[in-house]
Amino acid sequence: MFWLVFFVWMVTSIVITVIILMQEPKQAGLGDALTGGGGGGDFGTSGGVAGGLHRVTIFLGVAWGALSLVVGLIPR
Repeated sequence: MFWLVFFVWMVTSIVITVIILMQEPKQAGLGDALTGGGGGGDFGTSGGVAGGLHRVTIFLGVAWGALSLVVGLIPR
């Protein structure tokens, strides 16, 4: 049972990493914050593929956290 949950946890880890890397950044980062670069002001209004990736990322993050707890609690 441990190895099955561990395998699912590993696959979830890889998938969430790939999905996070596929997302476009919402901000330019620290350099833009220090120089006062213009922000779009549409924080959280992304639709389409970007909104779908965001929802999938949240779901996988919650699943990864739950699986992490289960992997820690199941005896080997």
